Amino acid sequence: MKKIFRFLLILITLLGINACTPKFDWREFRSQDAPISALFPGKPASHSREVDLDGIKVTLQMTATDVNQISFAIAYAKVDDKSVDQKILLAQQQRALNAMQAGMLKNIQAKLVEPSPTDAPKNTITALGKAQNGQSVKLVARFTQHGPWIIQAIMLGDEKAFTPEVMDMFFGSLKFN
Repeated sequence: MKKIFRFLLILITLLGINACTPKFDWREFRSQDAPISALFPGKPASHSREVDLDGIKVTLQMTATDVNQISFAIAYAKVDDKSVDQKILLAQQQRALNAMQAGMLKNIQAKLVEPSPTDAPKNTITALGKAQNGQSVKLVARFTQHGPWIIQAIMLGDEKAFTPEVMDMFFGSLKFN
């Protein structure tokens, strides 16, 4: 009887500890290269690669993590050509941002949807598409420019896992220093 009681006590304690473990362990990320900071719901990993954004070659840096069936990511690149006029540079940055958005939507075969006022933060797009495994996914993304930087912040994953609180925390924490 003591063994059963001890086993149940240990089991209840372990379940209690597990129930108290947060799904989202928010931690601050600060880019060492760009003036960007944000909160991620887990420890993010970073990598970079050369990409062509509609004829504009850049080094795209990405920081991302996956938590609770959602991928959280920030991708950024510097589009800064001192040899061109400021208006031309702004047009290049906008063209690169448009290419980032088009590429993201194409990757998941997405269609834009109209978000409700509580569905997505300001200055974002919402889309529904399919992951590579065929699973339906939701995309909430913000594409912006800050100085010479073009920036993409996204949440991508199971639509049921999205909550206004999580979207507000991630997108609301995005800062340009």
